[in-house]
Amino acid sequence: MLAVPADSVLAASSKTIPFHTFLWKIASRCNLNCSYCYVYNLADSEWRRQPPFMDLATARQAAVRMREHLVVHNKTSASIIFHGGEPLLAGRDGIEALLDTIGDAFRGSGIELSFGIQTNLLLFDVPIAELLRDRNVALGVSIDGPPAVNDALRVDRAGRGSSRELEEKLALLTSQRYRPIFSGFLSVIQPRSDAAAVIDYLASFRPPSMDFLLPLDNHDRLPPGMSAACGPSPYGRWLLRAFEHWLTLRPPIVVRTFNTIVALLCGAPSQVEHLGLTPVDLVVIETNGEIEGVDSLKGAFPGATQLGLNVFSHDFDQAAVHTEVLKRQHGRQDLCNTCRSCDVVEVCGAGYLPHRFSTARKFDNPSVYCADLYALIHRIREALIAELQSTSVQSAVRRVIGFSRQRIFNLGRHDRRPRTNRPACAEHPGRA
Repeated sequence: MLAVPADSVLAASSKTIPFHTFLWKIASRCNLNCSYCYVYNLADSEWRRQPPFMDLATARQAAVRMREHLVVHNKTSASIIFHGGEPLLAGRDGIEALLDTIGDAFRGSGIELSFGIQTNLLLFDVPIAELLRDRNVALGVSIDGPPAVNDALRVDRAGRGSSRELEEKLALLTSQRYRPIFSGFLSVIQPRSDAAAVIDYLASFRPPSMDFLLPLDNHDRLPPGMSAACGPSPYGRWLLRAFEHWLTLRPPIVVRTFNTIVALLCGAPSQVEHLGLTPVDLVVIETNGEIEGVDSLKGAFPGATQLGLNVFSHDFDQAAVHTEVLKRQHGRQDLCNTCRSCDVVEVCGAGYLPHRFSTARKFDNPSVYCADLYALIHRIREALIAELQSTSVQSAVRRVIGFSRQRIFNLGRHDRRPRTNRPACAEHPGRA
């Protein structure tokens, strides 16, 4: 993939969609060896050439480039997520040094930064907790469910499970002192697990939110348990069971995928990268300073994430107008014919980009989970319309997304039509 020439940036700047979320890969190694990990165990091995940690010179340059980009586009806020690998491998002092370096670069800018870390939590301790609490850094935890589920695929280099230690760390994180930094759970779906049991276990820690991710497989490498690309699979059945159970939870808990689908059905923009047609405003900074678009594309083919850009030689406007980035911002025009004609395309958005890949057609496919997403969206639509018809419509739906009453009732009127545009791949598994 070729970098966009520097002289094309000014011409495109008036149309540039600026980045808001910056994913910093501050550590390229991990203390776990999850079998589904896109960094280490799927198609790409670029991690081997990355330094173990992001050094401060790289961090300083990345922060300067961020500030330049945000100032040019009159942005007053942005989000930085420390990621990996396992970011807590950087240690308390390493994380503090990164925060200080970024703070120095943004001093006097008037730009408000929010910070988060996505972690397996196994290295979480009191010194790290105190630092994150003092600096108001949110902490998201990767966990797949109760020990029998979590330890099936989330193992260390010796194949041992991690749940016993993880539960000890969760007790610290969810204590009264540190609970304010707890942002929620991310879980990869294991379709043989009991969806309700997974939700109940995660809910027992009272997370602010949770989400369930589909494995990063594609048309060339079908997800375990799927017999045909785009056809109904155990993942869709798992999500439907999870949704039905989620509806019963009191008090309600945010499940990002479900809440986002509800919001999109009501006409709100997407808050996640894997649903809807809202232009993506996330960019990745690798440990060595390379700029990438979608890091999870590492699961598709070797070198899939490479843009040919780095923070030392390029700015973020050059990344923002790169062809591979723009493809995530063009809405339905860059989707395959099947998806463009589908009745749920504005909600599904063709699914997550890595799930669309095949060697034969690149990303000109529906999601390999097409039928599963279609069934889930229609089930949520049915549940939402049922809520609209109930006497508790305002409290029920505003509780979910806080949307206006008129917008919600408009949805009820417009969406009782026959499903005439059901995608071909949802009816004929394997056909795109």
